[in-house]
Amino acid sequence: MGRYDDVAGDHRRGFRAHLAALRDGEVTSGAVKLFGIGAAGLLAGAALKERPLDKVLAGIVIAGAAHVVNLVDVRPGRAAGAVVALAAPGLLRKRPGAAELAAVAMGAAGAVLPDDLGERVMIGDTGAHALGAALGAAVAAADGRAGLVGHAVGVVVAAVCGDRVSGLARSLG
Repeated sequence: MGRYDDVAGDHRRGFRAHLAALRDGEVTSGAVKLFGIGAAGLLAGAALKERPLDKVLAGIVIAGAAHVVNLVDVRPGRAAGAVVALAAPGLLRKRPGAAELAAVAMGAAGAVLPDDLGERVMIGDTGAHALGAALGAAVAAADGRAGLVGHAVGVVVAAVCGDRVSGLARSLG
């Protein structure tokens, strides 16, 4: 989805703008990204958890983390650096597979970080969404119900607030 938006993206920013266009009958790249990443997150959450509510909550965490990491990708190294920092505590998790998923997210972000910081590569929406989804999967795998609820609320709040902050950060240079 991120690659599609990198190639076919339009000038609109934020959920509201894309949903307003969709309401008017126009399918934007952002709407495709919103529904595509949401569906992929729900599928991944379903693979990680057993109970129906936990599957949905895990999907929200995964898709939300993908979006939030993309929101912080406004300068070289910010998205990858955020994933390294946020995945590190997950290395200490005891649930089966949780530490390994955190290591995957952290390793992938760490691998691209030097070239991203050096402006030799740009991870774009594709990389930011992938790193965020990996981080979200690590978080969802480590969480029980209460943690899933807390993280789901956190990514939804971050997404609602993040469009404004990300837009401001882009304009400040």
